[in-house]
This record gives sequence, structure tokens and C-alpha cells, in this order.
Amino acid sequence: MAQKKGNEGGGGAGKKKVQDPFSKKEWFEIKAPDYFSNKKVGKMPVNKSAGARNAEDDLKGRIVEVNLADLQGKEGDSYRKIKLRVEDVQGRYALTNFYGMDFTTDKLRSLIKKWQTLI
Repeated sequence: MAQKKGNEGGGGAGKKKVQDPFSKKEWFEIKAPDYFSNKKVGKMPVNKSAGARNAEDDLKGRIVEVNLADLQGKEGDSYRKIKLRVEDVQGRYALTNFYGMDFTTDKLRSLIKKWQTLI
């Protein structure tokens, strides 16, 4: 006797409908603080508002990492990564504040010599 495996044979539900995950997203423009020369950072997807869940609340608190060269237009600052935190949402714009700064890993490795202490 052969046993039935999974959903072969008989009735029951058919294949699950495949849906694009980005069809359930809203896109928000990310704006940098005023002290950067380039205000537009990029766009970020957020799940659409449904029921008690609000898309704007899901967006607040997110952290975006941006290259300083992209914000200032100076290629010499390309090794610095700026962290921006979404503080407020106005319409389709996510307003950010400075959250932190870091170096790229290749720059950090070039600053530290092999077999040397940091003292």
C-alpha cells in the first residue's frame, strides 16, 4: 500500500497565492537634519497602517546609516558613517536627528598597525 504524502491527490486547499511583499509597503522619504548640505538621504519602506497599527509609529526610532560624503558632498569624508535616528514623521517625510558616528572597517584597519598596542 502506498501512503499519501502532503497535499498530493485529494481535494483540499490549492496552492497559496504568491504576493509581492512590497505591495503591502508605504515608502517614506528620509530627510537629514539642516546642518548637512544634502537633505535627502533616501527612501525607506514601512508596512501599511492596518487597524491599531500605525505606519508612522513603526517608522519612529529606526536608525539609518549614511556615508558622510553623501551628506556633505565631500569625497574626503567617505570613510565616516553617520547614524541618523527617525524622530518625527510629517506626511511622506521622515525627519531625522544625529545619533552617532563610526568609521568604515577599512579605515579602522588602516589606522591600527599590526603588533602595536593602543596605549
